[in-house]
Amino acid sequence: MAKQHKKMSKKSREKAIARSMGKYKSKSGHGRRDDKRNRRHANDADRFARYAQESEQIKTYKRHSRRAASEDTVIEGIFNYSGRGFGFCVPDEKYAMEDIFIPQRKTMGAMTGDRVRVRVLEKYDGTLSTEGEVISAEYSRDSIIGTLHVGRTYAYLTPDNKRDGVIVYVPRKDVDTSDARDGYKVEVCPSGEEFFTRTRPISVKGPKNMPYFDTIGRITRVFGSALSKDANYAAILYSAGIRTTFPDSVLTHADNASKEEITTNGREDLRGQIIFTIDGAGAKDLDDAISLRVTDDGKRILGVHIADVSHYVRQNTPTEEEARLRGTSVYFTDKVVPMLPESLSNGACSLNADTDKYALSAEITLDENGNRVGTRVFKSLIRSTVRGVYDEVNDIFEAGEASIYYEKYKAVYPMLTEMRKLYEQLKALSEGRGVMELEDSEATILLDGDGKPVDIIKRERGIGEKLIEQFMLQANMGVAEVLKSLGLPCLYRIHEDPSEEKLTGFVTFAHNIGLDTRGILDSEISSRELARRLGEILKDATEGGIGDVVSNVLLRSMMKAKYQSTSLPHFGLGAETYCHFTSPIRRYPDLFVHTVITTVLERRGISELSTNTPVEVVENSVPELEKCAPERGISSSECEVRAQNAERDITDMYMTLYMADKIGEKFSGSVSGVIRSGIFVRLDNLVEGFVPMTCFPGAKVNDELMTVYAGGEKITLGTRMEVILADADVSTGKITFESASLKE
Repeated sequence: MAKQHKKMSKKSREKAIARSMGKYKSKSGHGRRDDKRNRRHANDADRFARYAQESEQIKTYKRHSRRAASEDTVIEGIFNYSGRGFGFCVPDEKYAMEDIFIPQRKTMGAMTGDRVRVRVLEKYDGTLSTEGEVISAEYSRDSIIGTLHVGRTYAYLTPDNKRDGVIVYVPRKDVDTSDARDGYKVEVCPSGEEFFTRTRPISVKGPKNMPYFDTIGRITRVFGSALSKDANYAAILYSAGIRTTFPDSVLTHADNASKEEITTNGREDLRGQIIFTIDGAGAKDLDDAISLRVTDDGKRILGVHIADVSHYVRQNTPTEEEARLRGTSVYFTDKVVPMLPESLSNGACSLNADTDKYALSAEITLDENGNRVGTRVFKSLIRSTVRGVYDEVNDIFEAGEASIYYEKYKAVYPMLTEMRKLYEQLKALSEGRGVMELEDSEATILLDGDGKPVDIIKRERGIGEKLIEQFMLQANMGVAEVLKSLGLPCLYRIHEDPSEEKLTGFVTFAHNIGLDTRGILDSEISSRELARRLGEILKDATEGGIGDVVSNVLLRSMMKAKYQSTSLPHFGLGAETYCHFTSPIRRYPDLFVHTVITTVLERRGISELSTNTPVEVVENSVPELEKCAPERGISSSECEVRAQNAERDITDMYMTLYMADKIGEKFSGSVSGVIRSGIFVRLDNLVEGFVPMTCFPGAKVNDELMTVYAGGEKITLGTRMEVILADADVSTGKITFESASLKE
C-alpha cells in the first residue's frame, strides 16, 4: 500500500502524460486495448469539440479569465459535500473563481455548510487548477435532522440532506428514553463533541448486516412520523431557524402600541385625496397604497404611501428587536410566519379601506416622458378608498367599464386609466435601460379542507401586478437617491454584475442551443449594455418556447442580491441607487429605512426630506443608526436566505405530497437541469424531479454544455421528455422519475 502513495518518478509521469494523450503504447501486451480506448476517447473529444469550435470568443475568454496561481494560493469559501467522499469549495464572491474540487482524502472531515480555507493546487502550465485541499475548517454542523431507523440492538439516523453523507449511530438506550420510534423524524446532536465531522468512523458491535456508521449522536428533538405533513413542516421550520412564536414581552408591547389614538399631529392630511391599495385576494398585511395626479404643466405626481411601521416599532423596543431577529415574514402555502405580531401586521399598520392610517409617503415627480425628476418623503395621514385585488384590477384593465367589477372601482377608474398610461411609459424606460424580466415561475398549490394538496397551477402575473411593481421601483429608487444625497444611513439593495466564470458558463449554454450571444463576452461591454443583451436573449428564448428554461439558467448565473450600508448599482434593475422602502410590515431593511427617515424628521423638526433639503440640516442626526447599519445589512441578508430556503423546502414537501399517490403514472415535462449523475425534469405544473443517469445506459454527459447523448438522441435544457413517477419522498421533498421516452 505504501508504494501507492509514493511520489511518481519523472519517467513514470512522462509515460502517464503520453498515455493520456494517446502517444504511448504499453509494452505489457495491452497496446491494442489502449489504441481502442484512445480512439474512443478521440471520437468523444471530436464530438464535443464541434460545440467549442462554434465560438472562438468563448474559448479565448476562458483562457484569459483564469487567474495565475502559486503553490501557496489560499482561498476561503463554503464546503459542499457530495455524499460520495469528495466535495467542493464554493469560493467567496471576492475571488471570482469557479468551484474547487476537493478529493476524498483532503476534506479534513468538512461537511456541507462548513467554512473552509483551501490551498489551491497548481497546474503544470501555471494556471489555477480547480482542485485543492482543505487546510483548516470552521465546523458548523451542531445538529442533523433525518429519519430514525430502529433495530433490535441498535439505531441510526439517515439525514434528510443526502449530501451530509453520514450515517449517525444512536445508542439504543437513547432511543428508549425518548419518544422516538422507528421511522420518526428526529434531530440528533454530536455525542462528546461540539460539531459533526466525518473524520472518525464509529465501530459498533452488532449484527452482520448492521450499516457502517460515520459518527455518533444523541436524540435532542422528536418531530413525529417522517411521513406526516406536520412533522416535516415542523422540522423544516426548526432546521431553518424560523422563529414561529412571539415572546410575551413582544406581544404586550405590540398590542399596547396598536391601541394608540390616530391624530394629525405633525402629518400632512391626505384623507381628501383618492388613495387605494392593490394586493392579492388573500393578503391581510396591506402595507402600500398608491395615488396619481397630473399637474398643469403635464408632470405626474406618483404617490406611494407606505404603512408607517416606524411610528409603532421604535428602535431597541421588544418588537423591533424581535423583528431584527426574524428579518422578514415567511410565506408558506397555507400560513404566514409574520415579522410583526398580528396586532400590528394585520391591524394598526395594515392600510385597510375606509380607515384612517399613519403612512410614510413618497411623492415622486415624473416628467411627461416618465423620467423621475424629484422625490420628497414625509409623514402623512391617509384613508384608503378601495381595497383593490389584482385579479379584479386586471379584469378592469381588460374589459373597462364593461367589467363586472366596475362599480367597485368606479371612484378610482379615471385614476386607474392614467396609471395604466404611466405604467406603459415606465415599462418602456425599464426596457431601455436594460432591465431583465427574469421569470422565475411560481406554483400555486391548491389545498382541500384538510390541508391536502389537490392541484398545482402556474401563477401568472397580470398588468395589475406589474403596475404595482413599477410604482414600487420608482419609490425605492427615489428614496434611496434622497438618503444618499443627504449622506444619511441606509440599507441599500445591491446586485453586482455577474462574475466572469458564471457569465461564460451561461454564454456557452445559450450559444449551443442556438441563441445569439455575440458581444456578451466583450471585455469593453458596459453593465447596462450587458443587461440589455441578456434581455434580448431572454426575449428570443421566450419566442422560441424555452423562455422559462433559459430564464432559470440565467437566474442561477446572476450574483445574489443583498443588503449593505454602502451604495452600489443594482444590475438586474438597472438602478444606480436602490433600497427597499415599500414593505416595512414584512421586511426589516424597509423598517430600518423608515426608522432613519422618521428619526431625522423628528430630531430636526422638519416636515420632509428631499434632494433639495440642505445637507447641513440633517448632518450627523442619526449617528447610532449609521454605526449599526453595516451589521443590520449582513443580518438582513442572512435572514432573507434562511426564509427563502424554508419557503422552497415547504413547497417541495407539498409537491411530493401531491405526487405521492401518483407512482407509476406518466407525465410530460422539459429538461431543466443536467449533471453527471442525471437529469432534472420540470413538469408543466412546475413539479420538478430527478431522472438518474442509470436510465440512459451508455450515455455521454457534457457538463459544460448541459447535454446528454443517449441512444442516438441529444438531451439538453428545454428538451421535452415523458417520464414515469418512480418515487415521491415526503421526508426529503425529493421526487424521482424514470425515463419513458423522448418526445419531439
